[in-house]
Amino acid sequence: MSNEENPIDAKALAAVGRGGLATLLAEAAMTNPAMRRRLQFELSAQKGENVADAVRQWVSEFGAQTAFLDAEQVGEPAEELDAMRVTIASNVSAAAPDLAPDLMWQLFTLAGTIFERTTEEGWEVSCVFDEACSDLVRVSVDADVEPMEFTMKVVAAIASEQYGEYRALIRAIASAQPWAPAYVSDLKALLHRLLEEPPSPNSERSRDLRHVLQEFDSLSPT
Repeated sequence: MSNEENPIDAKALAAVGRGGLATLLAEAAMTNPAMRRRLQFELSAQKGENVADAVRQWVSEFGAQTAFLDAEQVGEPAEELDAMRVTIASNVSAAAPDLAPDLMWQLFTLAGTIFERTTEEGWEVSCVFDEACSDLVRVSVDADVEPMEFTMKVVAAIASEQYGEYRALIRAIASAQPWAPAYVSDLKALLHRLLEEPPSPNSERSRDLRHVLQEFDSLSPT
């Protein structure tokens, strides 16, 4: 029988039954690390365990991966990364809003875990981090993170960027002007202040800060 005659969809899988599906998932998880990590998180959530701790464990185990990723494999970690992003932005933000910002910052540290394991461009991965930039601003505002505290972390993050993981962060902050004006004004003020301090105006750090400020000004409403 062809795949067209026997499609694998939600309706078809429902006929297998809960017990049969549970067996299939358990077997698949033994050979698929990504599925195992996702199932471990879901099981922890079902048991009523701390959702933030469960996500933190998920992020930690994902970050421990070392296997090389070829062109056909890089999409899978991108999907798992996105699942973690959505979970932090929704589940954690709803259950423990004060913990969501730190977990979202931790998500960005996974950039090296992926990009150091592949020679591919990783477009799918970069798109996930772009979305995470917007999520980071929102969960920080929802958690009442002090604007200056957020701003200091943003500047430090941009200075340490290696894989383009923060490429959409300035855009995300600029777009938050209507509902998070303090984040916008504090970041602009800090950038101006840093540009007035040593080292010399021609240093690499100063050029980077000036570039960020120019991008910010071009995106901010006039």
